[in-house]
Amino acid sequence: MIRFYPNIVNKILRKIEIVFTRESPDKIRMRTTHELEIRKSEFLKICNLLDKLQIRYFLAAGTLLGAIRHKGFIPWDWDVELSVYSNEVEQKMDQLLSEIKNSGFIIEKYSKDLSKLKIDFIGKLPKETTSYTIQGWSHNKKKKVYWRNKFQIPENLIDNMNKIRLFDKDHLAPYPPENYLEYQYGNWQKPIKTSDKSLYLTRRFSGISIIEVLIKKIIRLIKSDN
Repeated sequence: MIRFYPNIVNKILRKIEIVFTRESPDKIRMRTTHELEIRKSEFLKICNLLDKLQIRYFLAAGTLLGAIRHKGFIPWDWDVELSVYSNEVEQKMDQLLSEIKNSGFIIEKYSKDLSKLKIDFIGKLPKETTSYTIQGWSHNKKKKVYWRNKFQIPENLIDNMNKIRLFDKDHLAPYPPENYLEYQYGNWQKPIKTSDKSLYLTRRFSGISIIEVLIKKIIRLIKSDN
């Protein structure tokens, strides 16, 4: 007897949809100086908000990549991510959500589940231009990794933090940042202007299956011939 699992089927269909969807040029366009100034102002507002609630945050992912490689934001990036420790935010989640709303942001979705703690929100600009994410990381001491969903980072890349300067404010970041960036992006010094995670994230970080990578390569070859 064959049993059907709607959630699994929906995930598979969503994966296929993502693979076959053409990349939106508007998503990875160069942001204007005005748009980046708004992003900078709102980014600092979020950092100050976290400081006010005494929530430790650190720069990672594209926010850290921009800080190191571009000395600012990646000019074609569409989101700004701040990382926190899930266990530290758990008891302050409602307060954090309230502060974000009261600061003029619009919350799009959030999860209180410690394995995927996350808040997605936007400010003055449309989501396609700039969105913000506060995402939590959990510590697995046995495996010696920090993780969320299928993403994993060796604890030695997170435990050692130092402050870096960005937009006239000090922020915690993995130290040395180059080691973290190499783990997540591989050759992080080479800009890759795409929204396809299989192209700019390493498999050891993302957990993207080799099958998905191969399917996407085939699709890109087909699209390039059309």
